[in-house]
Amino acid sequence: MEQKSWVCTVTIQLALCFALYCAINIGQPQTASPRLPNEIYFISVVGGLRPLKQQTLLLKQIEKVIYAYDVGFVINISELGEDDPLLQHATQYFNSLRAPWYTTVSVKEEGPNYFFKQFNISSGRTLAVISLNTKKLQDFSSGIEEQELQLKQLSRTLELSNSNWHIAAVVHPLFCNQSLEQTRAKGNDYLHQMLLKHGVDAYLSGQPCDNEARIGGPYLTTTSQGSYTPKEMVNMFLLHRVSPLEITTYGVGFNGEVILESTVRQRGRDSM
Repeated sequence: MEQKSWVCTVTIQLALCFALYCAINIGQPQTASPRLPNEIYFISVVGGLRPLKQQTLLLKQIEKVIYAYDVGFVINISELGEDDPLLQHATQYFNSLRAPWYTTVSVKEEGPNYFFKQFNISSGRTLAVISLNTKKLQDFSSGIEEQELQLKQLSRTLELSNSNWHIAAVVHPLFCNQSLEQTRAKGNDYLHQMLLKHGVDAYLSGQPCDNEARIGGPYLTTTSQGSYTPKEMVNMFLLHRVSPLEITTYGVGFNGEVILESTVRQRGRDSM
């Protein structure tokens, strides 16, 4: 039975990769995708300034995938927030905005350092996306009381959440080029432990960091483009397939090739 399930999973993933390539290269967004009723797709992309031609090509590729897989929404990861040039160009390019675009919180603007949004998967199952300004949440130099208040509010929000999946979207990784001991010495381990405590399954990062997935165990796993160079990050986006038990992520290049594939198993709060 387990072998049959494994074969089925592999078959679906291979079919998705092939359909993904066809959707982008052949230009047939109406091509049927191997989507099940209890699944949802979403896209994440790193924002920022790109040459106009490159930016337009990226948006065209995203548009094809949105139509091919009935993508529910797009997450734009940028420290500029609503002022991000890719986001602004997307609102002009996608006249109908078939899939709504959301952006991570700005690292420069005043106000809340996180936002929490739930998306329906099917039959009452939901996916929660939490955008975190990790740079501010982990910086106590501007005022300990203010930071502690926001962290408590975030903790309470996660505690009350009944979502089946929790994904954090961040611009700056929780860890980068430092050991877990160094992280704890700087006081940055609190946010990490909070996410683990409340069952956050994964986090998307907009900047590369080679060691972030190896710190703190397998439960808080990055699905970012961390192992790729900045140039490759600019030229790709991620397609995420969310099912009841796992999230499969595909990194899509300009030519439609799948240059990254990873799977996150649902951790869930019952397993803690």
